[in-house]
Amino acid sequence: MNRTPQQRARRSAIAEAADSGLREAPGARISRVRVVLYDCQPTPRSGRALVSHRRFAEARDWTIVEELSDTAPFGTSAMRAPLWPRVAELIDSGQVDGVVTSAWHANDEVMGWLLERHAFTACIGAAPDASVSLPEAG
Repeated sequence: MNRTPQQRARRSAIAEAADSGLREAPGARISRVRVVLYDCQPTPRSGRALVSHRRFAEARDWTIVEELSDTAPFGTSAMRAPLWPRVAELIDSGQVDGVVTSAWHANDEVMGWLLERHAFTACIGAAPDASVSLPEAG
């Protein structure tokens, strides 16, 4: 989302006003929410896979630390997908506060893992119907 300079200045002023009212100690600041964008599809897709994830995060002024587009069959837990270890590394190291992902990745295993680490997930979109046959990649 492209914002005008006036919109950016207004948002900055609002954030600064909110920050100054919540300080508990000199120099304390409220940090912006940091997220990793994660998508996993059965076939490789170009960068458009994360467009809706990016829009969602930008609309909330979240800081996007990294964007990951993974490939695994429908029904595979995100935790077993090839790029999930990178998501785990970002969360465990404290580089991100949460994951913006498609709704179908947020199964009980993923949600429990995130909860143990005090991280969140923002699920966007509806879960796909895995019974729909997809065209073979060719």
